Amino acid sequence: MVRRRKRRIGRKQRADFKGAHVVDALGFVFGLVDSFFAYVLSSFFAEVIGSDNVGPFYLVTFAAVFALLWSMKPLVRRIGGGVRTFYLLTLCAVFASALLSVLPVGWISAMLAMLLLVATNLAWVALDVVLEEFSEDGVTGRVRGLHLTVMNAGIMLAPFFSTQVLQTFGFEGIFFGLTLGYSLLLAASIVFLKNGRIPDTADMEARSAWRKMLREPNLFHIYGVSFALEFFYVIMIIYTPIHLRSIGFSWEDIGLLFTVMLLPFVLLQYPLGILADRRFGEKEFLVMSIGLSFAVTVAVGLFSSQSLFFWGVLLFLSRVGAAGIEVLRDAYFYKQIDGNDDDLIAFFRTARPAANIVGALLAIPLLWFFPLQGVFFLASAVLLAAFFSAFALEDTPVEADYAARRS
Repeated sequence: MVRRRKRRIGRKQRADFKGAHVVDALGFVFGLVDSFFAYVLSSFFAEVIGSDNVGPFYLVTFAAVFALLWSMKPLVRRIGGGVRTFYLLTLCAVFASALLSVLPVGWISAMLAMLLLVATNLAWVALDVVLEEFSEDGVTGRVRGLHLTVMNAGIMLAPFFSTQVLQTFGFEGIFFGLTLGYSLLLAASIVFLKNGRIPDTADMEARSAWRKMLREPNLFHIYGVSFALEFFYVIMIIYTPIHLRSIGFSWEDIGLLFTVMLLPFVLLQYPLGILADRRFGEKEFLVMSIGLSFAVTVAVGLFSSQSLFFWGVLLFLSRVGAAGIEVLRDAYFYKQIDGNDDDLIAFFRTARPAANIVGALLAIPLLWFFPLQGVFFLASAVLLAAFFSAFALEDTPVEADYAARRS
């Protein structure tokens, strides 16, 4: 792994911070709009079927995302570039949310919501590839850290407003807000991404990418960490609102809790990215972050307190760990590859749909036999496995090491 990384230093393009900041701004809008429905969507599906066991919706949706990730390259070529593909996916999101805003809650609207999830997940992958083109290894931590900080600032703002809208206007109000938001994102991307640089790369092939991951242990282990984080996210995003509603919290309370919960993503990720680049690398912080997330996830499953303060502290700490894992995972992975490795980027991004598929497959039968809290113990078990994957990583060089190798 080290030999491969050394060989690539100096060949990769210099960082383009101006281009990266454009992607950051779009990421803020995208994060704001996307999270406007992410934390209430499980309740939407629960209303459709009259049950908390909403896993089948996510299973079907992310199976489609997983499959389509490996069909994107022909689509990108046919449309005429990655940026135009981003336009198309955002346009699909606009139409789906517009239809959802006028349809009653039911099976047709549930299928449209699933289509909306597919389009937005693929659009995130497209935006991610654009950002990688503006980065270089020595500053990946701060580029990714700033991007995640700006994006999560948008994500942090959304749950408070979305729960207010839901309580006042119902799901029709949520989807009307999405229509406006995705329309703004589409207009902004057309203006600012029209000169974006997308590499002309070889076809993405799942089997080849998997062989590359297996040959390079660091890539394999960081994929395991990524899978665990995405598994944690899917369990917490889907089932935490349902759990909090079941113990008596209003949507207004949940909106406040989620706003507090998301603060660590804004406060910690950019500083952690700088520290990883300049002083420490990613490994030690990753191990500590996973350990914290594991402990707090166990606590979420154990307690059913009705104290707003208790849940605010608990959920805040859960995202302290997750914020660290997220930025350090991205920084570590992107230091191993460059912008021409879009087969590896695509494979790395399969962690989210794969985690959603596995999470749904395991949660569906689990909830037939155990109470809702069982899914949080399931998530903690996956995080424990990631703890050992993080220990197995070889730490990356710091910024001074990259500078010395270029000289």
